[in-house]
Amino acid sequence: MTYLAAWVLFWAGLGPASAAGVVPDTAAVAVEPGPIARSFTLDNAVTIALQNNSRLLSAEQDRIIADERLTEAKLTFLPEFGLQASATKFGAHYPFALSNELGNILVFPNGSDFNHHGYENVYSGRGYMNFPLYEGGRSINTLRLAQAALKQAQSNYDSVKMEVVLAVKDAFFRLLRAQEKLAATDETAGAAQRMAAALNLDAWERIAAEGLSETARHWEADAAQELNLRRLDFLKALNLELDTAFHVTGRLEPQPVDVDVSKAALWAMELRPELQSETYKAEMDAIAVNLAVSRRYPTLFVSGDYEVMDQHFPLLNDNWDIGVGFKLPLTYDFFTKLRQKRAEQRQGQLKRSALQDQVRLEVRQACEHLNYWQAETALRGKHYRTVSDIYDKAAPVVAASLAKLRALMTVIEMRLAYLEAVTEHTLARARLERAVGRDLVP
Repeated sequence: MTYLAAWVLFWAGLGPASAAGVVPDTAAVAVEPGPIARSFTLDNAVTIALQNNSRLLSAEQDRIIADERLTEAKLTFLPEFGLQASATKFGAHYPFALSNELGNILVFPNGSDFNHHGYENVYSGRGYMNFPLYEGGRSINTLRLAQAALKQAQSNYDSVKMEVVLAVKDAFFRLLRAQEKLAATDETAGAAQRMAAALNLDAWERIAAEGLSETARHWEADAAQELNLRRLDFLKALNLELDTAFHVTGRLEPQPVDVDVSKAALWAMELRPELQSETYKAEMDAIAVNLAVSRRYPTLFVSGDYEVMDQHFPLLNDNWDIGVGFKLPLTYDFFTKLRQKRAEQRQGQLKRSALQDQVRLEVRQACEHLNYWQAETALRGKHYRTVSDIYDKAAPVVAASLAKLRALMTVIEMRLAYLEAVTEHTLARARLERAVGRDLVP
């Protein structure tokens, strides 16, 4: 009876509310929390991009490979030692030598009967040593080649790292600009539309007012679309999932720098990792020529063996030898290889010269962009602040009119132009830092 009474009271209390379409209190409904938005500053954005970029990770593996090859080149200066053991069953009608893999052991038929059809065993253990004393400079040149290759791999890594940092800065600052642009247009678009709707105008002035209001709406819509695209670019630069919830923190502020073009070009010649990589490539080409020349030089080596052998255990028979050898290679393609390596060396010199010209051009172009946007940022900022101050002082005391609406549109247009100049000036500085190979002090 107690359960029945509780069941009746439950349906009695729920029935009228459900029939009337009453919605339960939302405070009592459990809501799953949404994804926590990640916050990015420029520094931690760069850090994450350096951890996730596939090109940089690949360049790091190239550096590891070059380091291991350098270790291999160092090990060639050590003597080669080895051990070998074998157990062989044979049947022989006449003496013969085992294969090279089994030690070239000379075996004989059992007894003097060459028609004996029995099978015999032979066991052997062997230790050997081989050490080249002189190879015409091939070992030392191989070591130098590996050292230069490691330096080149490090330079390539630094170059890719600088490109990743520049890409992150570009995406970060353009996203900041898109955020501020949307905030600016959202603030004024509504004010412009309300002002246009409140004006009592004739037909021609109404057309002009509606046109200004629609222009403000266009700015707002374009800013919202640009923000969405810039968010995707930022996530791509950091190699994160494109549906990641995040926001960036920072401000776009002009930071003037004074740069001398000649000094910047000298910095680039000294610091650019691409030029350093080509310098190491030139060193590698010269070493390759020396290696090609060393093919005609003789090789002097010392070698030794110690071997125990018998047909039964324990192995009682032993042999040993030690000797010095001399090899003089006679190659038909010596001059072909030499001409090939010299041509590659000349090719590297031409490429390095072209790269130097390209770097000088990049530095001058970056300086021109920086100087232009630095001056333009100062002028646009000055004009925007002047016009904005005039509007802020006059707006509270001046009644709404078509002229006031035009003034509001002029203020927001100059604000957007100043925001563009600050962004381009910041990016121009980042590009000059990439072209020079070092940070610039404001």
